[in-house]
Amino acid sequence: MNGKARLADSARKTLKSLPRLVATLGCAGLLIGGLGVIAMQGLALVLDNDTQKRVVHIFIADLNDDGHQDVFMVTNQMHSIAFNDGTGRFKSSKELFMRKYALALGDLNGNGQLDAILTKFENGEMGGDLILECGEMSSDYIFPVSTVDIPNQVFAVRDGNRDGVPEDFVAGCCGGGTTMMNYEFLPSDRRPCLGSDPPAAGALGDLNGDGSLDVFLAKGWMLVNGEPQSTTPNEVWFNDGTGNFTDSGQRLGNSQSFYAALGDLNNDGFLDAVVGNREGGEVWFNNGQGNFTKGSQRLGRGATSIIFVSDLDADGDLDLFLGGNSSIRVWLNDGSGGFELGQRIKYSRYDGVAVGDVTGDGIPDVFVGGPDSYQVWHGNGDGHFSAKGQFPYR
Repeated sequence: MNGKARLADSARKTLKSLPRLVATLGCAGLLIGGLGVIAMQGLALVLDNDTQKRVVHIFIADLNDDGHQDVFMVTNQMHSIAFNDGTGRFKSSKELFMRKYALALGDLNGNGQLDAILTKFENGEMGGDLILECGEMSSDYIFPVSTVDIPNQVFAVRDGNRDGVPEDFVAGCCGGGTTMMNYEFLPSDRRPCLGSDPPAAGALGDLNGDGSLDVFLAKGWMLVNGEPQSTTPNEVWFNDGTGNFTDSGQRLGNSQSFYAALGDLNNDGFLDAVVGNREGGEVWFNNGQGNFTKGSQRLGRGATSIIFVSDLDADGDLDLFLGGNSSIRVWLNDGSGGFELGQRIKYSRYDGVAVGDVTGDGIPDVFVGGPDSYQVWHGNGDGHFSAKGQFPYR
């Protein structure tokens, strides 16, 4: 078998091992007009032909302004909202359909409005070029551009008619990478944003200490004529404060990456990067000027497409949840960016998972949501979690 054939075979094996999140929305690609095969991340992705409803991503936020953390569930069919009564019991609401895709959200040009880094087909059809663009939108509720508990900082909602239920929203798909928008509320004069091949995920944060939001891009395979040629290293792009990005020139890693998140993991005041790869996760430490050095520790060995950064044991440093399509594991920080393997929480491949305080006690919980039922793993405050059972949405 020649080198090209080996890469093609490796890519096929990767698709088999990739968390089964490539459902009818094309989570790692762009779905337009019912296309059956989507190209993105340098991989040709075939949509999952399993028609059973699956929750592919969950966001936790107070969506009806009652002080309780609700859940927004992205599925492979119609997406839904479930409202929290304040005790961690949830009631389903209306289902929603979404369209349009983005990579990250934040005020990139300093004008007080939310910008979106989007991927889209240049020609609007299969075979068109995937490009990155920027656009602005207003929103009533925006997750702060923070790295704690919020995967890739890509959630915003707008309640246009003030009925307590958001009509316009941006939400993340599939544990990393793309996001979706349900209405055409970005301006038509969107401008090119990054001159980079479309990544698997983009995480926003001030990486070089100049007060502007930069972006860490997690990358995947590069395709040439439909064949995988090589992995594409992760990249760092610096923002000049007006929304113009410059490639730092860094090429970080040689693994196929699915996801990226930011957080100060070694308590030096600088945002570090956690990257989920085909074979586990890795940490890249920031020197404060946006230059990253890979840590020596590998976090797990399986395909990692979900990352949450949060203080799980109340010791003042940021811990990690890393997972894939059937389980997520705790990694407890020793305070200097070294991690100890902790509890594992399993779930069905039809479930999604998110981390947030849904019980109102100030301690992060783990919400596992399926199409018809959910389970809340209560945080004990020491990095351990316990569940009492699985419940239907009331």
